[in-house]
Amino acid sequence: MYKFASLEYLQEVQARTNRDEKYLELSKGETVSYTMVIEPEPEKGVNDRSVIGYATEDGKMTQVWEGEKPTQMVIGAPYGVWVSILLGKTSVTRAFLTRKLKLKGNLAQILKMSKSTDRWLEILATVPTAFAGEYEKDSIRGAE
Repeated sequence: MYKFASLEYLQEVQARTNRDEKYLELSKGETVSYTMVIEPEPEKGVNDRSVIGYATEDGKMTQVWEGEKPTQMVIGAPYGVWVSILLGKTSVTRAFLTRKLKLKGNLAQILKMSKSTDRWLEILATVPTAFAGEYEKDSIRGAE
């Protein structure tokens, strides 16, 4: 299992994303960089803030990293919101519109990419993911 928001997790996400033909077709033409800020929830056993990021070129993930770096989009939320999205309990669009996900960047551009984002979340559901704290029980078994 990969620890959610670790560099190893991102590298596995990158590998699975870049070999998914359906995703690559849906994301064709998307060239953008992202920073994801995962805020701690100490009351739920998640004590650390995580900052991760990635960049895409023509839909393909070209870089992944841990830590702060200037990007076109910065998306932030408490740890539990990310877990809810990854488990399919909350849609990305709903999370943005209800301000559960905070965005610094172009919301219209994000919403325009909703089909590729939906496919990406399907890919993420295949990655064995270990969540922290009270969310550990919801860890994703994934698929090879």
